[in-house]
Amino acid sequence: MAERPTEIARGASAPGYARAPGHRIAFVPRRVRVRVSAGGTEIASTADVVALEESGYPTRYYLARDGVDMTRLEKAGKTTFCPFKGLATYFVIHGPDGEIRDSVWSYEQPYREAELVRDRVAFDASVVQETVGSTS
Repeated sequence: MAERPTEIARGASAPGYARAPGHRIAFVPRRVRVRVSAGGTEIASTADVVALEESGYPTRYYLARDGVDMTRLEKAGKTTFCPFKGLATYFVIHGPDGEIRDSVWSYEQPYREAELVRDRVAFDASVVQETVGSTS
């Protein structure tokens, strides 16, 4: 596993691909509407989406922030590292039923290969209600 950096320079290449050449990741822009709600309150609705398809993981949808109610999210002070994507920043959802932690993240410092998801927001569909449908 790659050593965890404290920051990633813009344009830096991901070390994970050299170490695990069989691992597949695809960043696919999609024109599909994704809606996210928590506790019955809509948090996001946008068709400006990048789907991340990665070996061994469910498809994750990275949403443009202008389609996310960012007033309901607060940076949590937690980060994680992926040797393929970069440093992820986590958010707390402030919903009608209280706080939901560790279910929203954003790659604010991605590697060059993950640049398409820079500053987009992804939700853990096992924690929130995520609906993927048509572009309307």
